Amino acid sequence: MRSPPVSEPDEQTAPDPEGLSECFSDTRMVSIETLRALQKKSNGPGAARLLAQSIGYVAAGVTLVVADQTWLVAAAFVVSAVFQFAFFGMLHEACHFTAFASRRLNVLAGWVAALAQPMSPALMRAFHYEHHRFTHQLDRDPELAQMPFMVRWPPHVMWLVTMTGLPIVAARFGWTLFAAVVPAGRAWDKVLPFVRPAQRRAIAWEARGLALIHGSAMVAATLWLPELWRVYAALVVGHAILSFYITCEHRGLPTEGTILERTRSLQTPAWMRWLLWNMPYHAEHHGWPAVPFHALPKLHETVREHLVHRVSPAYLHTHGGREPTSEAPSRSSG
Repeated sequence: MRSPPVSEPDEQTAPDPEGLSECFSDTRMVSIETLRALQKKSNGPGAARLLAQSIGYVAAGVTLVVADQTWLVAAAFVVSAVFQFAFFGMLHEACHFTAFASRRLNVLAGWVAALAQPMSPALMRAFHYEHHRFTHQLDRDPELAQMPFMVRWPPHVMWLVTMTGLPIVAARFGWTLFAAVVPAGRAWDKVLPFVRPAQRRAIAWEARGLALIHGSAMVAATLWLPELWRVYAALVVGHAILSFYITCEHRGLPTEGTILERTRSLQTPAWMRWLLWNMPYHAEHHGWPAVPFHALPKLHETVREHLVHRVSPAYLHTHGGREPTSEAPSRSSG
């Protein structure tokens, strides 16, 4: 069942400092009472996930630096790459201020994740909120960068380049360095058009802090501790895994229509939903972004019949971005 059209948000709407409060889908799908219950934030679920993933990330990183047995380095490399991939979910949820009820914990989680996803929380928030407001619209969605080929499923060589993760790594480090060193002005309008003038100062200072952390680590790796480069190699592999995943969220879908027609929810194992803070419930998140990650499974059950696209990432990549028919198993519930 398709949802009725819903009007787009006003492009002049100012970013909500405590999260994205707009509703982007038809309000008749979820009652006000149900939505209020689903939007209730909590510290417990996020704290457990933050602690577990941070311990895994740090343990893998330390092992990469100090271990000399090949098998141990290889195992730590895989674990580090997986957790750096997972930190995208943490950064995403923290930038919405829905990972925790506590603002301080959201800020902490955002900065922990930013170490593995080299993009400051404020920059991620500006980028991501614009993506929400203009999802898969060529002229305004920063994920598309006004490049028509980004709308389609990447073909052939472009698919291979995308799957390396290098385009995302280059963009994030490049944006961070740009924001850290270039004074606010016309150059920002061209390089970071999704950043509004009032946001530039905070983003610049956060970028300087992140650039200092990564710059110091790279200097240390070059001069004294070359094993640190293993962590950065794992970062690239983590972004390759991330590219495999996020390519499936919108690529190949229409640039017009309702938010549920422009967004896929992804069928993934429970362990991946845990890693990604329930991001695979992606259409649900785009329709109701103020619902915290731990309530997305309940939201899914509420709006399940309205979802237009629900596909396995493995299926999409195997079939070149072509979705199965509604009768195929990959579109079934579960």
